[in-house]
Amino acid sequence: MAEKSSNRSAPVIIAAIVILLILAAAAAYFIGKPSSEARPVLESALAAVEPLPADSHVGQAAADCFSIKPAGDVEQHYRKAYATVEITTLDTAALGSDTAAELQAALAERVAAAKRPADVYDGDNRFLPSVLEEAYAEVIDARLEHAADYLRTDSLELSLSYGKGRWQLDNAAELESMAVSPVDPLPGYDEAAAQAEYIEFHYSLPDWTSPGPRPDKSRFGETDDPQVISELLETEAAKKLIDGQKLDWNADKELIEGSSIHYYLDDTILAIVWQEDEHGAVGTFAEVFISDASQLRRKLADDTFGGQTYYYPTDLARQSNAVLAVSGDFYDHPDRIYGVYAYNGKVMLSCLTAGQTCYFTDTGDMIFSYESQFESNEAAQAFLDDNNVMFSLSFGPVMVEKGIDVTPYDYPLGEVRDTYARCAVGQLGKLHYLAMTINCQQPDHYVYVTLRQAADSMIAHGCYNAYTLDGGQTGSIIIDGTLINPVQFGVERTMSDIFYFATAIPDD
Repeated sequence: MAEKSSNRSAPVIIAAIVILLILAAAAAYFIGKPSSEARPVLESALAAVEPLPADSHVGQAAADCFSIKPAGDVEQHYRKAYATVEITTLDTAALGSDTAAELQAALAERVAAAKRPADVYDGDNRFLPSVLEEAYAEVIDARLEHAADYLRTDSLELSLSYGKGRWQLDNAAELESMAVSPVDPLPGYDEAAAQAEYIEFHYSLPDWTSPGPRPDKSRFGETDDPQVISELLETEAAKKLIDGQKLDWNADKELIEGSSIHYYLDDTILAIVWQEDEHGAVGTFAEVFISDASQLRRKLADDTFGGQTYYYPTDLARQSNAVLAVSGDFYDHPDRIYGVYAYNGKVMLSCLTAGQTCYFTDTGDMIFSYESQFESNEAAQAFLDDNNVMFSLSFGPVMVEKGIDVTPYDYPLGEVRDTYARCAVGQLGKLHYLAMTINCQQPDHYVYVTLRQAADSMIAHGCYNAYTLDGGQTGSIIIDGTLINPVQFGVERTMSDIFYFATAIPDD
């Protein structure tokens, strides 16, 4: 009986043990079960990831663009949790890629704004490092205005474990490494700078009315030897200005006995002044090349239109720092208003029914208008605007237009059929001009000429556009502040204006 009782109690004991083990396991499970969610710990860990302090515009942009956030729900399995996070950063490699064209454009702006080559280039015509860096920084800053175009998003798998009553991030070090690392302030600079191409420097003056820079006195010269001029014309500076055009000057000209050849040359202007026999009179010629139309300028007495003050042309030339100056139209002469009087691109005065007018555009070209061409000052102003006119000369008549002789038989100014001292200006080519006066001079050249003869001279000397200016005692050609041509009655006449050619090289 005892054996039979023992056999019956064994299963009971085993069942009890199983129940105890189950209870123990259940107790262990519930005791070890996390008392909190993993997500708040994850979010706290993500919030603690901060970018490094910014030390440049790019660094600040990178810090501003940095973000990290969960991508979906946190998967929690008892004491383990898993999450995918998205990390958004500024892709500095993309920000600094393919920037060569933008850098070249930024460099072109700096070259155009510079006063002299040394502001942007070293002695070997390489961009100064500071210029390259400033230009490239501008390129990067412009791209940063659209920083959203240069973002990248990466994914990172994170895991968390629960222990000692709290959740802990298993790969915290990996997460921290995703914070923004030190950023190159000029990403892509070396590659773009290596592709920077030389941009030819071009001098220009900032406005049309202020005095030009003071010319370099050492560059003026005077000689009686044509070979000196021939050698001057072989210099690189002269060749660049001439740019393959045909000169009126040549060494075989028969100069007035005892006369000198005057000249000036720098990188922006070439001027040659000489005297030769012209119809038995003294022809004084000034041939000028300039590098930019802004070097062709107008000077009014006291810089005021209608100021009714008068100066000798040589004084006006000195006041304006002219390399070479020519007497103007004497616009303020009492009771003499013909054509359109334009200054700094504006119609200032007009007589639209009489007079032919010469204009200089912002490209340095001579263009003309004729009697009754405009019905109103508004129409004249529209003409100025359409052609970007700088200023006008209002005397006339027109001698040559586009290679065609248009000299009239009659004209209200200048006694065209009488013999008289003459003055004219013409265009020979691009930024290439010729001024002429014809005067008498005892004892061998005591002759005056008609307008027809003066026009023939301008044509013979190669002008495809030519215009008559006030002659007589007024007509003057001046270089380095010195009157070169003999004037009627032997002395200058005070007047209201000149036009002149200036150097574009800064004097400061």
